[in-house]
Amino acid sequence: MITAMEIRNQHFRKSIRGYSEEEVKNFLVNLAQDYEQLYSENAQLKESIQRLEYDLAKYRKLEETMNNSLILAQQTAESVKANARKEAELMKEESKRRINEILTVYQEVIKRMNLFNVEMKAHISSEMEMLDKSQKKIEDLSDFFFSKDLKDIMENIEKVNIQETE
Repeated sequence: MITAMEIRNQHFRKSIRGYSEEEVKNFLVNLAQDYEQLYSENAQLKESIQRLEYDLAKYRKLEETMNNSLILAQQTAESVKANARKEAELMKEESKRRINEILTVYQEVIKRMNLFNVEMKAHISSEMEMLDKSQKKIEDLSDFFFSKDLKDIMENIEKVNIQETE
């Protein structure tokens, strides 16, 4: 590839009927300047393209990483939801089991309380029967000891005792 310096230093042979040397030099100087400008611009553009390609590759990697992270986050979220559902189901089943156990215990307590009440009623009933019998005996005895016949007998006994000592 020809450089701007080579264009500037280019010398042509002189001929009799050749071009004006001054015009050729001016043209070559202008051509060299334009060429330098284009070469510099081309180098800058290549550098810019390289930098942009590097940035593009970096952003593509970043996009890929973000996509992978997003997929991983979605998978993790699904896993967490599934685990939460399983745990909730286990908690629900455990709660049902415990409620059934508690209800069974309460039912057993109620049965025992009913049995206790029946036994207590039977015991109290037998005690009441005994009290009634005892009360009846007391009343019979009271009737006997407080009866008019017994008073008469007692008075007669007292009289008998008194007459004997006299």
